[in-house]
Amino acid sequence: IGLVLQRSHIVTGDDAHYVALIQELEYRGARVVPVFCGGLDFSKPVNSFFFDPLNPDQALVDAAVSLTGFALVGGPARQDHPKAIETLKRLNRPYMVALPLVFQTTQEWEASDLGLHPVQVALQIAIPELDGAIEPIVLSGRDDATGKAHTLQDRVDAIAERSIRWANLRIKPRNEKKLAITVFSFPPDKGNVGTAAY
Repeated sequence: IGLVLQRSHIVTGDDAHYVALIQELEYRGARVVPVFCGGLDFSKPVNSFFFDPLNPDQALVDAAVSLTGFALVGGPARQDHPKAIETLKRLNRPYMVALPLVFQTTQEWEASDLGLHPVQVALQIAIPELDGAIEPIVLSGRDDATGKAHTLQDRVDAIAERSIRWANLRIKPRNEKKLAITVFSFPPDKGNVGTAAY
């Protein structure tokens, strides 16, 4: 499993959530390839370390998870989706996004009827989806006293489980895969089935 991390969390020691996910993945038998960079172009370490150096077309990971809270290329103010999409197409692996709580404390988020703060939804869910990210899951909260990230272990478990399942599904023989198709039908009427017309 490839993990895309933020360098700033590592150098400041604010990496408990990273350590927790790496440990959980390894405990479940996954080999973890963590990468980071000094700026906001995470396509560079993905291209450098998620591929076999002797066979640059062969990916070394079966799934990737971004823990940066950003698009693959760019930060909150500017993104380069074409470059991110080019990198992810080349990787051709499931690409999940896990995000830290930024605009709320853990307690505020848990008590909120709205869930995530709308700005965080835009920046850390909607924008990564433009790159092709799937299954956004909150990974960590912020400690009120220290401001450092603290792990939400049930979320770490879910991310580890889902990323390993995506990796396994990718290599599972096609005749063993099960497929469910859901069809949009609203407002209820036989003429609207599958049209997404509403």
